[in-house]
Amino acid sequence: MGKDAPPSDTSARSPTLTEQQVSAILAIAADAIISLDETFHITLFNEGASAIFGYAPHEIIGRPLDVLIPARMRAGHHHHVASFASAPIAARKMGDRQEIFALHKDGSEFPAEASIAKHEIAGRRAYMVVLRDVTERKQAERALALANSELEARVAERTRRLEAEIQRREQAQDALIQSQRLEAIGQLTGGVAHDFNNLLTIITGNLELLGAEIQGDGGRGYLKRAADAAEMGAALTRRLLTFARRRRLSPQVLDVNVLIVNLTEILKRALGEQVTLTTVLAGDIWPTQVDPSELENAILNLAINARDAMPAGGDLTIETRNTSGEEAGLEGGGALVLISVTDTGLGMTPETLERAFEPFFTTKEAGRGTGLGLSTIYGFAEQSGGRATISSAVGNGTTVNLFLPRAEAAGAATATRSEPPIPFSENSEVVLVVEDNDEVRELTLERVEGLGYVVLEARNAPAAQRILESGTHVDVVLSDIVMPGGMSGVDLARWMRTHTPHVRIVLTSGFAAELAGEAAREIAGQPVLNKPYQRAALATALHEALKPSDQTRLTPPAKA
Repeated sequence: MGKDAPPSDTSARSPTLTEQQVSAILAIAADAIISLDETFHITLFNEGASAIFGYAPHEIIGRPLDVLIPARMRAGHHHHVASFASAPIAARKMGDRQEIFALHKDGSEFPAEASIAKHEIAGRRAYMVVLRDVTERKQAERALALANSELEARVAERTRRLEAEIQRREQAQDALIQSQRLEAIGQLTGGVAHDFNNLLTIITGNLELLGAEIQGDGGRGYLKRAADAAEMGAALTRRLLTFARRRRLSPQVLDVNVLIVNLTEILKRALGEQVTLTTVLAGDIWPTQVDPSELENAILNLAINARDAMPAGGDLTIETRNTSGEEAGLEGGGALVLISVTDTGLGMTPETLERAFEPFFTTKEAGRGTGLGLSTIYGFAEQSGGRATISSAVGNGTTVNLFLPRAEAAGAATATRSEPPIPFSENSEVVLVVEDNDEVRELTLERVEGLGYVVLEARNAPAAQRILESGTHVDVVLSDIVMPGGMSGVDLARWMRTHTPHVRIVLTSGFAAELAGEAAREIAGQPVLNKPYQRAALATALHEALKPSDQTRLTPPAKA
């Protein structure tokens, strides 16, 4: 029998580190390894700690841990350490709880991650801290975050530019397609209109010859109806030729403001009482060179279209201002005069808006429209060297813009400066019209409003006085001199001199006797419009009254 092997000791034995091994680990560790006693004073400070904090071991051993912690964080650190000391766990990774900061010897702070463990040595509590400087990592993280943010911003900006460019190209493509379609329709329409005119020439010529052969009234009645129909056909072809830009126009240098003001009365009658007409006319409008009759027809057609789009009534605004070819979308650019006609009507659907300029296209009931109004305006603007555009949305009304080329200054001087231009309101100033005659007051209100001013009215001087006392903003008072109610225009002006000296006044007179006696002396130098006065005289008086250097208030009465 063999001998039994000696029993082996199978109990687990934990390997132990010699003091030299521990010293070697402490020496080569790049992290700071710090040992603390139960009062949190430093008992061990390895070379890694010296490299990180800047202290030599002999400078720091025996000192409290607080010297390595920024003052602003010490209270919180004491709380966390106390919590850890009483907790049943033996170790805690501080970096998992919050970001910490440590303090270099030179007083500068740095971000760190730290772990802490507790243990018993000879019955006394001790702590071991391992700390790592994460400055470079934090800098790298911030740099990466900044780079990501900048990259996202660049991507967003490039995406925005790309979307804008795509939208611009789509709009340009849509405009090109629309222009090409209208050009093709125009060529076809022009050819048809030209041939149709030839046929109408034959028809009307033969009707004239036939008229000389027919003696009876009945036959002549038939001829007249036929001739009237032929004339209607001729008018239709003229509009078609305008759309096709083949009609011969008679352009003249003109002031569009004057033309619009002259149309105001006709427009009001065409619009009816349910539609309020407002004109906003730029005081420094440039002259333009267009066919005046075609421009009048264009504005009248736009007003009628707007009226039909507002069956329950609404507002129609005609505005003029100077603009550029860039705003109009014309490649050549240049200086243009803009006439905008805006209504508060039903608006157009995108499908209707796309076809609005096409001839014979209409949304009106059968028999109420030919579909040539907007197409004629389009052709007129194009043939005049400008452009017509429409913007509209269902429920938000419609705006039609007529861009017309600015006339050369020399041409404007020879064609339109035979008499001084009528000055319009420059800043929509408020004029209070004081007149006891209802018809004269209504006419004056229309004339003043037609000059671009905002108008208020009073039927006598006391009513005007109440308006001025209420604080309502008024720039100029236009008042008759002789009025009922015991207070004349001169009395009103005398009262204004004391109570509203900042408001200018222009007086009107029906006969020279009003200027006799003391009134004549008191209003010496005061602007007086003698009735009946022309529109130009009214415009000039208001314009002169608003000049800052002009003293248009009453002068004090001369003392006896």
